[in-house]
Amino acid sequence: MNEHLIMIFRSFVTYIILLTFTRIMGRKQISQLTYFDYIVGITIGSIAVEASVTRNINMFDIIVSIAIWSVLTIIISEITLKNIKLRLLLDSEPLLIIDKGKVIYKNMKKARYNMGDLLMQLRNKDAFYITDVEISILEPDGKLSVLKKAEQTTITVGDMKMEKPRTGMMVDIVLDGNILSSHLPLIQKDEAWVIA
Repeated sequence: MNEHLIMIFRSFVTYIILLTFTRIMGRKQISQLTYFDYIVGITIGSIAVEASVTRNINMFDIIVSIAIWSVLTIIISEITLKNIKLRLLLDSEPLLIIDKGKVIYKNMKKARYNMGDLLMQLRNKDAFYITDVEISILEPDGKLSVLKKAEQTTITVGDMKMEKPRTGMMVDIVLDGNILSSHLPLIQKDEAWVIA
């Protein structure tokens, strides 16, 4: 029973450490997963698993190891903000996959990207025919950016030179049954208005 309590405690501590360092590293870690971010995430996750289940590993060593990986990630992120060559080396560069409705197979081979993946990602962008695509770029995070040919794009209010009233953004005022008092000034209302 004592071993189970130790494992629960170590898992809890490791969870808090991971959560803390992930917040310090920033949102990019989850929103734009590049090769570098993927490797860092897997490594830090492996260290955390070892800390949770292996009793003979010192928790201080685990904290230091996760801290070193996190600090190195932050330092490299700061350096790559200023050094484009290093950024391209670590994250790779965007690749042109379709140009004027024609697939560039050389770039697909370079990215080890197959036709099935291309067609699936095109469909996710509402492009069901390669010939409807002006330009398509495979981004470093593996997502496909698609610019459809002009005749395939949806007409907007701006294209028709029409005025459309500004809508703004929706503001949550009640969440899980609780009034969000800090949001009420955004809509110039008070709690009495919500209750009424």
